[in-house]
Amino acid sequence: MADKGTPRIIRAQNGGQELFVSSSVDVCFFGGSLGGGKTAGAILASAEPGLDSLYRAIYFRRTLGELKSAGGVVDEFENLYGDAVSITKSENPRITFKQSGAWLECRQIADENPNKVRETFKGVQADAIFFEELTGFEFYTFNYLMSRARGKAKWTGKVRATTNPSKRHWVRKWLAWYIGPDGQAIDERSGIVRYFYLNGSTVDDLVWGDTKEEVYAKCKKAIDRKLASLKGTSTYANLIKSFTFIKGNLAENKELLKNNPDYVGNVSGDEGDALLMGNWDYDPEIENEAPIQQSKARAITDNDPCMNGDKWITADLADVGKDNTVILAWNGFHVIDKTILPKSTPKGNVEAIKRMQRKHNIGDSHVIYDGQRATYMADYIPDAVPYVSSYKPRGLYRLNFQLLKDECYMRLVNAINEGRISISEEVANSQYTHQNIKTPITVLTEFVDECSVVRFNEMAGGKKRLWTKKEMNSNLGHDGSMDLTDAMSMRYFPCLQCEYGEEIQYGMMTEEEEEEYCRQSVNIYDDSTWC
Repeated sequence: MADKGTPRIIRAQNGGQELFVSSSVDVCFFGGSLGGGKTAGAILASAEPGLDSLYRAIYFRRTLGELKSAGGVVDEFENLYGDAVSITKSENPRITFKQSGAWLECRQIADENPNKVRETFKGVQADAIFFEELTGFEFYTFNYLMSRARGKAKWTGKVRATTNPSKRHWVRKWLAWYIGPDGQAIDERSGIVRYFYLNGSTVDDLVWGDTKEEVYAKCKKAIDRKLASLKGTSTYANLIKSFTFIKGNLAENKELLKNNPDYVGNVSGDEGDALLMGNWDYDPEIENEAPIQQSKARAITDNDPCMNGDKWITADLADVGKDNTVILAWNGFHVIDKTILPKSTPKGNVEAIKRMQRKHNIGDSHVIYDGQRATYMADYIPDAVPYVSSYKPRGLYRLNFQLLKDECYMRLVNAINEGRISISEEVANSQYTHQNIKTPITVLTEFVDECSVVRFNEMAGGKKRLWTKKEMNSNLGHDGSMDLTDAMSMRYFPCLQCEYGEEIQYGMMTEEEEEEYCRQSVNIYDDSTWC
């Protein structure tokens, strides 16, 4: 213990915490890993600015209880700064730096109604806005309060936030460039500065670039319009903000591990592992019910190619709306090629399928298409196999399911978990496009994301019923659709009569089975039969 009068030296720990405390960008997020020293980092970030008597800051947390709890912002300020600060523990606690007179407030936002947020904080001005656990806040709240970052101190106009990983939160979209296909923050990108402009009102409207010039070129018209209203008082450089994400890491928190080396043992189970490793694709709300193991979904490119020379095409077709047309070419149960059309027409769909046929020498009778929508296909490829998801199940395990789609999806689930399906690296690493996805992602990333939300309900009599496409879409980490897994599940339609695990040996339907199926009829306009 230091003698009385001996200065107590407090410094950020090496690594992410030090980078966060010393960062000079406009907006900075820190975290993604449990025990990475996020709260202490946010508090130490006010140490140097607090020497300026004009410095004002606000620390936001979702509830007052979280602010005042053990290990919360107020508690940590007291622990770290001791007698150097005075703390008024009121409804909105205030911390004052005794030497300079600089001060900061701790505020809660229990009600995030936009009108309430505007009314409560419209007059607020602060040099720095801090969000403790950003995933507790809505995007509108964050964006509006970011506009309150304006003050008189030398270090001003700053926004800082700590965060744990959350798959379905808007923060995941904001950080998309910093997160890898496996859901982990990319080490090499931690701390790299990028630039952004919000060209709209949602996180999907963010425009990113490596320089301010690049961002300006992407949305010049919108920025010039705003500059005109400012009558020459600003330039585009003033409107475009700098940002970085700094990855937290428990291993860097030497103080925590020194005082409690057994802490890691308290963080257990799948959720604990995900939080400890900072996995942004783990969702505790839905993960426990997931029939597809995420590790197996990610390993689909590592599986031995499940080829048997039996080539097929599966096509999930979309002619209207925002769904993709996804066309996959298969050798056995190994995806060898893909075509993705974010916008398509019946003619465009047919032409894309025919190109895929010619490229891989696949006959008409080995084309499976979405027969619920694309009845026109019979006019262009008459021998193609229509797959109508709302038909009754017809395979060896048909008594376990309500609909054909349920039956085929369960085959896909089983094959993924058992490593009996594969995707070529070229296809997996190629870009996946969708009208609603503005940040480039790979086919593998989309596949893993779709797998994570596949769910079945157990109906009366014990039959399985796949969640509706709308239900699964709403749980995706972006505003996409289940088009990729829909196209993959179709591949199991020709082999429903065999036992699980024998699909690659079984081959395709017999001609008699195809004729029997094609004689079935369904009213495609009767949405009561749709899945």
